[in-house]
Amino acid sequence: MSWDTKTDYCGLAVDGKLQIKSATMNRSGQYLEKLGKNAAIAATKAFGVNDSPSCDYTVVAAHKLTGVKLGKIVTADGKKYALQSLKYECGAGSEPTFSASSREVEPTADDSKCNHFDVPEFEISPEEVAEILAGAFKLSGDGCELAKCSIGASCTVNVHTVNGVAVASDVHTGHIQVSVTIGQYGEAAPSLAAEEGWDVSSPLTCTDPDSDLPEWTATLSKPLAKSVKA
Repeated sequence: MSWDTKTDYCGLAVDGKLQIKSATMNRSGQYLEKLGKNAAIAATKAFGVNDSPSCDYTVVAAHKLTGVKLGKIVTADGKKYALQSLKYECGAGSEPTFSASSREVEPTADDSKCNHFDVPEFEISPEEVAEILAGAFKLSGDGCELAKCSIGASCTVNVHTVNGVAVASDVHTGHIQVSVTIGQYGEAAPSLAAEEGWDVSSPLTCTDPDSDLPEWTATLSKPLAKSVKA
């Protein structure tokens, strides 16, 4: 891998819109030690190397991210990886960030036969502004402004091994969360209403009630719909 070429282990880069910035292998393995009769280490064995890569991206241009499926199999560097999570965050005066992670699965994994979880479409932009993501909620309150919003989707990717080698995997339990920070710049506290399908999993909480300009935070959640596998 050269300085200019980064491997997109999560398969989310979009030409001219979302560019891979960095990738980390997060490689792990197993190591076995056995003791001899005098309690000294008599034998060792290293085995079962597995990758759980993470990728950071740069938002280059405004784009509606659609058709993203957690659990989707990506082939990179001769191995197969299942998309496990993604997170996008935007805020007033802050560069937007986008990251994702995947997990290495068995070489014979067939994407057409794997569980997928559909991530709702949402807008990404290089602008340093706060936006309501995935239409998760409505915000009201005189003098109240959205300061930060993030969206995170994840699923469980379990890998089954024999002697440390991946031979099967399963993808399940997909869910998504939207977290918000709201600035109160007037007398009235903000009001937040979840849109259809979303639940307020963490209600509005004032993080500094004694401040003249308090901030409020909340989290909304919902399960992700599972695509039917073949």
